[in-house]
Parts: sequence; C-alpha cells; structure tokens
Amino acid sequence: MNEVREIVTKAVVAKGKKIMHISHELHTTAHPYSILGCWIINHEFEASRNDKVVDIDGTFEVNIWYSTEENTKTDVLRENVKYHKDIKVKKIVNDYMKNSDDILAKILKHPTVTQAKIVDDVIHLELEFEILAEVIGETKMQVTVFNQEDLKDEDIDDLDIEVNEDFIKDK
Repeated sequence: MNEVREIVTKAVVAKGKKIMHISHELHTTAHPYSILGCWIINHEFEASRNDKVVDIDGTFEVNIWYSTEENTKTDVLRENVKYHKDIKVKKIVNDYMKNSDDILAKILKHPTVTQAKIVDDVIHLELEFEILAEVIGETKMQVTVFNQEDLKDEDIDDLDIEVNEDFIKDK
C-alpha cells in the first residue's frame, strides 16, 4: 500500500532579476582630451533580504584610459565605486518557513560602460549590469511512498517481459 508523506526541503520561494544602471563621475586634475578605453574590474557584491526586495550592496573598480594635452599624452584613472540597489522578488511558493531564508544572487551580465563622455574636465560614465536574485526557503512537499513489502520480486521480474526491445523495428 502506498502512502502520502510530507517532506521538508529547501526550494526557490521567490525570484527576481534587474538590469542595474549606474551614473558615475570621475574628477581628475589633468584636463582629459579624449577617452581611449573604459574597464570595470573587481566587481564584488553581497545580497540580503529586506521584506519583498533583495538589497544588493557592491563595489567595483573603474579604470579609464584617457589622453591629455590634445592627444599627446595618456594616463589611467582608477577609482573604486560603491553602490546600493534593490531587486523586487516575486513569490513562487506561498507556504514556506519565513525564518529559513537564504539569498542567492548571481551576475547575468557583468558591469560594462555603456557611455563615457567628458564635460568640463569631468568624465561622466553610464554603467549597466544585470543580477538575478533567488530567495531559498524551507517548504513542504508531498510525495507518494511505496512500502518495500508491497513490492514483490515477481513484480520486478515482470517488468523485463513487458519491455518490447524491438519497438523501433516493428512497423
């Protein structure tokens, strides 16, 4: 005889993703003439749950290669940038133990500079990246359990007889 039992397990109970946009200004004592390259490196972040949103606190390093003195010299400007963003999460499972939350967050698109321009000797950057956030919580699920004494050896032997190995050849 089979029975239905409840199992407590961890599952994704809420999920959300967001494309983040960050504007940042870099100030330099040199007078930048043109931007030759932009890189974002060393991106790190932490995620934490805050009611119906996941808070993302992170940092990354911006490296700007630029020319000065009417394109006759170059320099690299490095600056660490901190940010705080929220991701709204949608509930997938309604019935779960709320004190058991774990947060998983991963980068879907790494930070990139989408626009860089010089205005009055200040370098203005527009950055973009995408993060997926998942809330993991304990929930219950029901499973059907077959008792070992209900399953007889002859039932297993009959399984081999029922399989037609030439089913593709039969037409």
